Amino acid sequence: MKYRLIFLSIFFLLSFIFSASAALRRGTEHNIIEFQAFENGDNIYIEAYFIPQQGWHLYSHTPGSIGLPTNAEWTLYEHRLLNEDWSLGEDINYEGFNLNVYRQPAVYKAKISSANGKKPSVKFSWMACKEECIPESLVFELTPEIFSQSSIYNNNLSEEDTRLDISWIRVLFFAFIGGIILNFMPCVFPILFLKIISVLKQCDNNKDVKDSFAYLSGILVCFSVIAIVLYILRRSGEEIGWGFQLQSPLFVGIMALLFLVLALVFLGIISIRTNIRYLPTSSFMTGFLAVLIASPCTAPFMGAALGWALMTDRPAYFYYPVFISLGLGYGLPFFLAGIYPQALKKILPVPGRWMVIFQRLLAIPMIITFSWLIWVLVGTRGETSSWQFYKPEEVQSDVLSGKKVLINFTAKWCISCLVNEKRIFSDKEFMRLVRENNISLYKADWTKQDKEISEALNRYGRGSVPLYIYYDGSMNYHILPQLPDIDDFRKIITGK
Repeated sequence: MKYRLIFLSIFFLLSFIFSASAALRRGTEHNIIEFQAFENGDNIYIEAYFIPQQGWHLYSHTPGSIGLPTNAEWTLYEHRLLNEDWSLGEDINYEGFNLNVYRQPAVYKAKISSANGKKPSVKFSWMACKEECIPESLVFELTPEIFSQSSIYNNNLSEEDTRLDISWIRVLFFAFIGGIILNFMPCVFPILFLKIISVLKQCDNNKDVKDSFAYLSGILVCFSVIAIVLYILRRSGEEIGWGFQLQSPLFVGIMALLFLVLALVFLGIISIRTNIRYLPTSSFMTGFLAVLIASPCTAPFMGAALGWALMTDRPAYFYYPVFISLGLGYGLPFFLAGIYPQALKKILPVPGRWMVIFQRLLAIPMIITFSWLIWVLVGTRGETSSWQFYKPEEVQSDVLSGKKVLINFTAKWCISCLVNEKRIFSDKEFMRLVRENNISLYKADWTKQDKEISEALNRYGRGSVPLYIYYDGSMNYHILPQLPDIDDFRKIITGK
């Protein structure tokens, strides 16, 4: 037994040494990069680990209001870049500026297609900062030596270390918070209200608990189905993201009919009575439908989490928990209301006439959503002259020439997008800021499956809309909040 332990210790020590030395390691004065590549079938997989020196930090790939983003510039020859994935950075506030930085080791992953001829090369560039900021860069070529080393590294990766990746834990947290906020979006809140009212009227606490678990189960099952469908379609080459089902006219038509029925129920014009409404099956289907109803909406934090999940090349056991975490957050309010009905009854007034009046008022967002879905289905909306159609080459030309550019990634099926357009982009103050600062406006309409717009979303680390990108005239871009106000635009445009 003693010799066996010694043998195993030597074996794991040698494995560690080989795995640690397998990656190509290069450094500058302030940062070290461990680089590896390996081929698997028709694709080449890249991993680069950025390790800042003690006391230094790097601006992340999405650095915030100032700073040079850490970037990967490929020379591909006959190859194609299929996707990229950057670690989430750490949010800090420096002299009033909100920044996102890498102070701990960060990971860049990419997948490119294999092809004959010259092998690709990549130039990594970043800004290293302490008391001062210094731009640095390194170039890596995909030589045969790198591939032979990386195959050893790949076979000895520690799944345990990967599982404890801090950025992944942050993504799960963002998804959970985004799911909670999703309950209070315009298209979802009336459904949550109905469920809360059913709790207030319910006298059987045991049934409340059963209904709560059934409702949460319906939500988790629906999110799982969406995650599976997205996973399969994206792996087959489809460029789709959250809300993809609203790109189907059939689905939009069904949802429009559903919202019309809900509006009539809220108005008391029709009443739905079935024998199964007293069974947990009814709550399960309510939870399932609640997810479909929420598909036009994207809540704060949710976009970043889904963008990470949809673009990561990590194994499936990293991908699916993001959707489960989103579902848990989404189902939490009603679940707690069902588990602790007495606490809810103490907060809300005694059921009475106010419930009927409030229910009638909630028919208004249902009617608006129905009208909007019909509008999406018909697709009859004129573009305002201020916004240009998104064309990557025109945006690039404006950015390279030093112009200020705002890109509005939107879709007709995205309620959050439409709310922002009415609340912000129709505002006279916004148009004044645009005129005074000579900003070029581009609208990227993702209503239908547009490959160029999908690829652009991927480049900015997102898989959903709304997304607002502002180039400040120095080729540095900023990502605005998904639910911004006019002050967010004023601050990022004028710096005040």
